[in-house]
Amino acid sequence: MIMTDFLIANLGGMIALSPISHEAKDVCIGFESWQMMGGSIMVDHRMAPDLIENLQEEGYSVVEEE
Repeated sequence: MIMTDFLIANLGGMIALSPISHEAKDVCIGFESWQMMGGSIMVDHRMAPDLIENLQEEGYSVVEEE
């Protein structure tokens, strides 16, 4: 089984980044409550690529939900 840190869900205008690993959940502590919904980081689709790139540069794995 392959473990990932974040799962990505494209919700149209918004992207949800759901933390899966303990390390990813620790990263979410740094986000404001208005940026979170149901435990996922909610990001405008125009800003998501930069956030995803930064997470990957920090060593987190990010996988799109199927």
